[in-house]
Amino acid sequence: MPRLKKQVLKQRADGRYCCRYHGIQFMGYSSDEALAAREEYKRLEAQGMAAQAQGPTVREYAMKWLPLHKSGVSDKCYNDYAKQLEALFPVMGGKRLADVTVDDAAAVWQHYKGYSASTVKRARMLYVALFDAAIENDLCRKNPFRGKFAQPPKAPAGTHRALTDEEIALIRTTPHRMQLAAMIMLYAGLRRGEVLALTAEDMRGDFISVSKSVRFVGNRPAVVGPKTSAGIRSVPVLSVLRSFLRDAPWRPACTVTGEIMTDTAFRRAWDSYLLHLSRAAGHPVSIRPHDLRHTYCTMLRDAGVDMKQAMIWMGHADEKMILRVYDHAGDARARASLYQMEKMLDGMQNGMQENANSPQSQKSQGF
Repeated sequence: MPRLKKQVLKQRADGRYCCRYHGIQFMGYSSDEALAAREEYKRLEAQGMAAQAQGPTVREYAMKWLPLHKSGVSDKCYNDYAKQLEALFPVMGGKRLADVTVDDAAAVWQHYKGYSASTVKRARMLYVALFDAAIENDLCRKNPFRGKFAQPPKAPAGTHRALTDEEIALIRTTPHRMQLAAMIMLYAGLRRGEVLALTAEDMRGDFISVSKSVRFVGNRPAVVGPKTSAGIRSVPVLSVLRSFLRDAPWRPACTVTGEIMTDTAFRRAWDSYLLHLSRAAGHPVSIRPHDLRHTYCTMLRDAGVDMKQAMIWMGHADEKMILRVYDHAGDARARASLYQMEKMLDGMQNGMQENANSPQSQKSQGF
């Protein structure tokens, strides 16, 4: 009997392998891994009612649930979901869904100690959705991740920060092919993807028009619309930025050829930029592109810009994101607040003295 030829999948641009069954995507970091996920799904499907009576394990159901419910998201988002689900398996992967307890869910959260608040929040949303779907499929009765004693640990709000005055001065005075992109992120608050999507037509006049962004599929750039309608906005060109736009003609995505940078090309260019900044400073400089957006928001708040206006220029639909994530109150705002307090108290004290020395006050005291 002839041997069956082993199926080999073609590798995608993002490094993963993908196969389909009944319109469902099954992905893996090797051809065998993707094919094994598909075969596992087929096995569960073939078991039919018997599988439902016994109930699948958390691992079995998660492998079926993820490609079924999350196949339409971006590759980056899908990879994040898959990574988050892997944290479940050491604790409850071999347990039947119906046997998972609140204590099991609490044990999963031990893995997330030290992670940022955004990572923990995404993980909880995913785990809750997984078990909610299992409940709707009559595979378990309760969602352990909704339990009172299975709440995630409190985590820091994130590691992005506002730049120091020295770092801002370095960006303004250190020439490099990435300097203009850094200036736009710093003084207009644009995200990396929004800067990469800019064209010369977007920066004519006194405003920068933001209506699109670049998302990377693997390493390749793809121009997409903003996440929300609030992302479409016009940001004023500040005077400090206007001179840079005038003196340094803009090329799309800071490239010489006019093509949008790949993810790898941007990272290499940014590393080169940090090396130039470090040499100019005389010590290592570590700045992430999104730190510049945080700095812009902090400068808006330090300048007393109205919150509604700050939301518009930042591209946010409400103020919660600004207050919880982007706004970093520092020494400058503390000094300004202290000055305003002293000024107010001095005014109150002077007003009290003037009232005490008024003829009416002296007459009432018998002078």
